[in-house]
Parts: sequence; structure tokens; C-alpha cells
Amino acid sequence: MLFEKFGMGINLGGFLSQYEIVADLSSEETKKKHFETFIQEEDIQKIAQWGFDHVRIPMDGYLFFNREKQALNEESLSYLDRCLGWCETYQLNAVLDLHNFWGHEFGKMQEPTALMTDDTIRADYCRYWECLAEHFSGYHKVELLFELFNEIADATDYRWNQLYKAAVKKIRAVDETRWILVGSNDVNSVGYLKCLDLLDDPYVFYNFHYYEPNVFTHQQAHFSEEFCTFKRPLSYPGDMSEYQQFLSEHPKYQMEHGMLTSDKTSNDYELMKTLMKHAEKFVTYSDKELYCGEFGVIDSASEDEAVKWLHDFVQLCNELHIGHAMWNYKCLDFELVDETGAVVRPKVLEEMKRLNGRA
Repeated sequence: MLFEKFGMGINLGGFLSQYEIVADLSSEETKKKHFETFIQEEDIQKIAQWGFDHVRIPMDGYLFFNREKQALNEESLSYLDRCLGWCETYQLNAVLDLHNFWGHEFGKMQEPTALMTDDTIRADYCRYWECLAEHFSGYHKVELLFELFNEIADATDYRWNQLYKAAVKKIRAVDETRWILVGSNDVNSVGYLKCLDLLDDPYVFYNFHYYEPNVFTHQQAHFSEEFCTFKRPLSYPGDMSEYQQFLSEHPKYQMEHGMLTSDKTSNDYELMKTLMKHAEKFVTYSDKELYCGEFGVIDSASEDEAVKWLHDFVQLCNELHIGHAMWNYKCLDFELVDETGAVVRPKVLEEMKRLNGRA
């Protein structure tokens, strides 16, 4: 059911979330210009022509929710609704991903965040989803999938289960059949799927992200202290023993690579299959469909190497009937097109089109 509707998608990061990276926010006028121009109808048309069947739309709670009024911001909704109108025209389904919210701290697994412990913030989070459910109540022009949070971090390992179930309850009071997506802990780690409480609800599905090994998919990333320190190119397939030595010499980075044990020195398809066993096992014991909301390879990697990794991951997801959305369509270091809409990684695009049956 999920795989048929959300088989192969792409993210619209930088549009309604992470816009501060790409937009001129010096005035309300330039900020508004970003929301009105970053994604246009021709972008959605191209995505459909390339064979993608859905888009994942990251959304910031700060942009969409007014905590004082306990209501959604109409202007922000207008940008989303306009984009969904284009999705209707080109028959693309959509994932509405809450990418950030008050009290969340990305990757903070050492101690609980305010989103996990502050009752007011937790109530606002649930109210946000109640409002979004009300706004889209009865909407079925395209299939909408509500993704309750992007890359959650819960040091307690149980408060996220409590919070997501409270949000589902709010949504269900408004809409009994809206599709809902719940991500795993530790920034949507495939290894944490087993820690999710499962709901007996046929329209609730579960989600992970896949960038393993990060030293390959994020190699030489300018935004990472770790990979600016280990500033070396990696191949796929390739040897990672030098990186394992680096980790042994820099233990502060080790905790971020829980699945990359010291015996794993080869970056290859066998490693990918081994790590994806977590997803395969989840599907088997839960009888629930899975979705991968993000995967990709940074533009500082060789394009030829990126194509090989992307090919293997998409093929493996297809074999397991796991729907997936590539990161990212435009800008943000993982892009297919730049800020002008020009294709900047033609080999990656051709491979994705081929995988989508459009080459």
C-alpha cells in the first residue's frame, strides 16, 4: 500500500525548512521572495517527468505554527497549498515532514531535550498536528502522508513513543484515515527501529533515514568538524580501514557511528545489506511497511562513486518494498539542481531517471 503510493520520491529541502541556508533573510521582502520563488510549478513538473512519484516537503514548526494563537500561520500555509496544487496537476503524492520544532536539538542523545520534557512544548507539538489535520481534513486530491518528526533525538528512549502516540491521537480525533509516518530515534537510525512502540492502526507507517557510512555519504562535508578533520575522499566500493584508525584516535566521534564497529572496514554492498537487515527484520516482526525519508551522497564526493552507492541503495529498497525519498532536489550540498534550476550532477540525475524507468 505505502510502497505503491510513495515508492520513489525526492526532498524539497531548503523551501519551507532550512531556508536560512539559501535565502536572503535581511528583510521581510527578501524572505517572502524566497518562499514565492524557490520552488515553482516547473520544478514540480520536472520532478514528475523524471519519474518520481512523490515529494517530501520539510516544514519548520517556527514557520507554520503560532504558539500564542495556537493556530497555523495562513501565509505559510499558502506557500504549501500552492505547491500541493502543482502536485495535483502533475499527480505527485506528498510527505509533509515536520523538520524542526521548539525544544528539539539535532542529534542530542546525551540528555533529554525540552521537546521530550517540557509539557508546554509537547502540548504545542500535538496542537500543531491537530491544526494541520484540521486544515487537510477531507483532502484527498493527492495522497498526503504526515511525518510526525524529522530525525528525532530522545535520550530517554521512551518519551518519543509517548509523544508520537499523543500526536496520533490528536490527528485521529479529526481524521481517522490520514496516513501517518513515525520516525525512529537517534536521528532516524535504522538501528533504532526496534525501539519503536507500534500502533494497531493500518494507516500508521514507520520511517528511517540512511546515510551509512556517513564517512562516505558526507565525505569532506564543510559543515562537519569530523569530516573537515578527516578530509579525504572515499570510494564505493572502497576501504575504510584508515577511517577506523582515525576513529580510534578521535574517540569523541565514535559515539556517532554506533553501527560502524571496528571490524567493518569495507564500504560496499555487503555492508549496506548487513545494516539494512535492521529494516528487513522490522518489516518481518512488525508486519508494517517501512519508508526511508532521506538518503543521498554529498556533492563533494565523486559523482561516479555516488552513482554506484545510489544504485545499490535504491535497488535494495525496491527489493524490500521500502519507499524512499532522495535528499535533495535543490541546493543544500546533496542537490540535483542549483539555485537557478540548472542540473549540476547529470550522472546522478540520469541514474535516478533510469531507476525510475525514465532513462
